[in-house]
Amino acid sequence: MMLCCHENCGGTGRKTMKQDFTIWRNQILQNPRDISPLKFGISQDEIIEIFGNPDAVSTMRSDGKPVILKYHDIELHFDRKAPHGLYLVYSDDEIELSITAEHGEMLQPLTNTEPVDNEFFLRDGAVYFSGLYENGLLKGVVPKDFCCWHYWGKSSAACFLGGIRLRGADPVSFRVLNYAYAMDKTAVYTTSGRIPDVELAAFQVLDNGQNDSGAPQGYAKDSRQVYFHNGDGKVKIIKGAEVSSFRSLGDTYFARDEKRIYAYGKQLPKAELTSWELLRHWYSRDARRVYYLNREIKGADRDSFAVCTPLDAPPLADHLARDKDHFYQNDEIMEETQWLEQLRKMTQEP
Repeated sequence: MMLCCHENCGGTGRKTMKQDFTIWRNQILQNPRDISPLKFGISQDEIIEIFGNPDAVSTMRSDGKPVILKYHDIELHFDRKAPHGLYLVYSDDEIELSITAEHGEMLQPLTNTEPVDNEFFLRDGAVYFSGLYENGLLKGVVPKDFCCWHYWGKSSAACFLGGIRLRGADPVSFRVLNYAYAMDKTAVYTTSGRIPDVELAAFQVLDNGQNDSGAPQGYAKDSRQVYFHNGDGKVKIIKGAEVSSFRSLGDTYFARDEKRIYAYGKQLPKAELTSWELLRHWYSRDARRVYYLNREIKGADRDSFAVCTPLDAPPLADHLARDKDHFYQNDEIMEETQWLEQLRKMTQEP
């Protein structure tokens, strides 16, 4: 993900820090479990109050805020969904570092009494899951013995993904890693089942595991392989990825290592690594070409190419862009009049 110096991104002068960043950096290198005075879920404003303004911020934004703040060689990644809390402390510059919240502590007692899509709720002294077509009863589960986080849950006797009991899962060691992944002492679980042959001791998630439409999606790795959980619930091993340098760019779609760029779990084979930059709404470019997700937009003019989709467009809206010669809907050329009408619909008052 492209980063830019904070002074050039609308900064209003450097804020005085309450804590020396170098001291904090040394602290987390010695004990990655102790990120205090930060905590996962903390806001960007709170972090800036502690460390002052960052040295750089990402060009990718959500609700007007950058999704990454960078201090020296450490990136602080924030959830693209409101309230945009901290979910990842990362570095692959002078040091290698990847710290995420262990969401085992996020499995909280169930208090919700109203059905919410893809979440658990209480009714008449029993636990239910609000599925796509119906509300399913978790048979034999007592509310006081149940805790959950979104569609992950467990009791003292079993673990659950929605209304499905995870066969063989160990409730004592079971913990949620993010929206897309969970694990126990024997396996890694996803919304499509277990991942075979994972090196459990080295397994780590690389983003928050949720794409911009709310579906579970994201990158993970162990010491041998890189994994991509796509928005349709399938997990693939990314062949040829350089594991040691591989990192997600924070939006669950794009990633890179020292040799290649990846989009939606696939290599961008023609992408020039040194000049490639991520724009927004799935568009990117390098010194010679323009891309939409993992496809090259043939004939697009790199220098004049501009993304025109409004920042507040609905998550599932088509993406709009243009260059000096053409108008684009996603990666297809579109007639100007139709394109302008699409843009008008996106920008008009609701």
